[in-house]
Amino acid sequence: MSGPTDPPRPARGVPVPALLELIQHLRRALLARGEFLGPSWVEEAARDLHDARIPGWVTGPVTAPTGVAFYSLRPHRAYGHVHVDPSPSPAADAEALALALIDSLPPPILRLDIGTTGLGPEEDSVVTGRLAARPGVSSLHRFALERAVRPADPAAATPAPRGFALHAIGEIPMESLAQLDWLAFRGTPDESLVADSLEEDRRILEEIVGGELGRFIEEASAALVDDEGRFAAFLLTAEQSARRAVFLDLVVHPAMRGRGLGRFLLTWSMRALFALGYDDVRLWVTAANAPARRLYDAIGFRPVLEASIYRFERPGPPTPHPQPGA
Repeated sequence: MSGPTDPPRPARGVPVPALLELIQHLRRALLARGEFLGPSWVEEAARDLHDARIPGWVTGPVTAPTGVAFYSLRPHRAYGHVHVDPSPSPAADAEALALALIDSLPPPILRLDIGTTGLGPEEDSVVTGRLAARPGVSSLHRFALERAVRPADPAAATPAPRGFALHAIGEIPMESLAQLDWLAFRGTPDESLVADSLEEDRRILEEIVGGELGRFIEEASAALVDDEGRFAAFLLTAEQSARRAVFLDLVVHPAMRGRGLGRFLLTWSMRALFALGYDDVRLWVTAANAPARRLYDAIGFRPVLEASIYRFERPGPPTPHPQPGA
């Protein structure tokens, strides 16, 4: 497979119309994958790249670039994305763009997660293999799963598991949601996939409930509390399109797993979604998360998309994980 025609160049100063065209292609790919983007995202991203408000690189001709990479910074970590349009060397272009992000990472940043669009499965496998040779680089493989919502699901009409009561998500304090979310993902394949601290976890949950990742569907989101008043599980649901919903966060307390709480919340929510007029629902799961995949498979979710996240971790002291309530 041939290498990139030119090494990546900084996106700063690339004509805005050229960046707009490329970011439109990226937006189309993200929407097809079910991502939620604000109405002015394309214009803002193009201007931010042109003016160097966010670090970015492009491949291809300066007046008609065919690939783009950029990242945003958080304390101790960064989130990046690589997109490539069809070209003679999409895998090589994606690899070069990913390495441009890694090599430019400021020293205080210990980890960079890079999402991708525009690569087919074979090209993604090539890039994954090539980047794996770089010290500190690994990958997470993820699946988008989908299922139709139907009124004839017997499991959807069952009562809550014995000893637990269903509560509206608005009845649960945000701090309690964040504490359970933070606790539940410790030690799983999805640990720190999004948040590196309890504070950041809470901010992300606030964005979900606030509709920043798609219109929040309160009627299809719920929590379970046991008879002793202990918060045990919750599910957050948002809208992807007029006919499709997405389960953004399913959480069960580690001490209460194996009691059917997650299965109940999923099937209860699908019944609610059908009543609201949705046709199907989607969710994302990491390939290595075997327990979650078994649950989703058992209730009829099937894979419809695949994606990889390339992760670079710089040697350094481990990021502290404060305990809930600390």
